[in-house]
Amino acid sequence: MRTESKSGGFTLYEILISITIMGILTGLLSVTLFPLLNRSEFVNTVDQFKDTLRQAQWLALTQRRSHRLKSESGNLLLQRKINGSFESVLQEKVPENISVSATRWPSFSAFGFAAGGTITLETEYYSTKVVVSPIGRIRQTKIEKK
Repeated sequence: MRTESKSGGFTLYEILISITIMGILTGLLSVTLFPLLNRSEFVNTVDQFKDTLRQAQWLALTQRRSHRLKSESGNLLLQRKINGSFESVLQEKVPENISVSATRWPSFSAFGFAAGGTITLETEYYSTKVVVSPIGRIRQTKIEKK
């Protein structure tokens, strides 16, 4: 007695075609997602600056000492004033693709007032400003696409 054997597998052509289609879809998806990842890293860095400014403001009020923000060699520094000079309290790394500049680095006095300033953050694709007013208000301008 003979039994029929049917194979339930896929042919080589079917496997090659499905792998090709998956490769094309992956390529299209990665081209779409990379700009979103760049924007996400930029937004996280801007939020890091705003949070550090709020921390400087809070420390100035609670410790009754002036605190300021500064950027040196790719690091964001939170410094406090002791005996006429500043010492670093916190140091955070800024991503290399983000350039940071300021018209004046903001500082906060022990009485709640601020030496206002504007910090500009830029990448190849995006830019924004974080502004500190003399009364201590911290705000961010709209993120602009270049």
